[in-house]
Amino acid sequence: MRKDVVAETLLSLVGSTARSRSLVGDLMEEARRGRLWFWQSVTRLWFAMLGRDLMRAPIAMAIYCAAGWFVYMLLSLAMAFGAYIVVTLAWGAAYVLANHTGLELLTDALRIRFDWPPIPGAATYAIEVAVLFAAAPFHIGRCSAFCWRGHEVSVAVVMLGIWSLMAAFVPLVGVGITARPAMVPVMVMFVLAGALFERFRTVT
Repeated sequence: MRKDVVAETLLSLVGSTARSRSLVGDLMEEARRGRLWFWQSVTRLWFAMLGRDLMRAPIAMAIYCAAGWFVYMLLSLAMAFGAYIVVTLAWGAAYVLANHTGLELLTDALRIRFDWPPIPGAATYAIEVAVLFAAAPFHIGRCSAFCWRGHEVSVAVVMLGIWSLMAAFVPLVGVGITARPAMVPVMVMFVLAGALFERFRTVT
């Protein structure tokens, strides 16, 4: 992939596509200064554009992120409940197949019996971790791609601060997990991943 395309993509995360293309075009005209100079310039522009983007609508972003925390709580609980139902049904189907079909006749003939335990607690815990820290934040990020297109990184930065406060004062309590501020960076990483996935999916 050409460096100008990569640079345009990076700058478009913190500004408009037209502005990013214009800035990269100006830098490409000075390409004789070398690759190191080019990427240093892109990095400086990226942080400068991010700072301006954060100052453009900080109140609206903060309100969106605070509201997003409660949407995230509801979504994560709904997804965890749905995942638990699916796993329970699959576990039950496996039990029926192993003990109440032709397989039972085979195991009886071979004098082999399987004690079918309940769903392990570790499996339930793993489902909840996956939902709380990956699946639910990813879908919140996909939503932010529609609400804040072109400002996904700025929203993620604001969300990092707001959600850390929300986790301290309005924690999400799951079956065996309580969200803490130290866990927020992982959540926000998946929020940003979801936002970028949705944005580039719609572009292509």
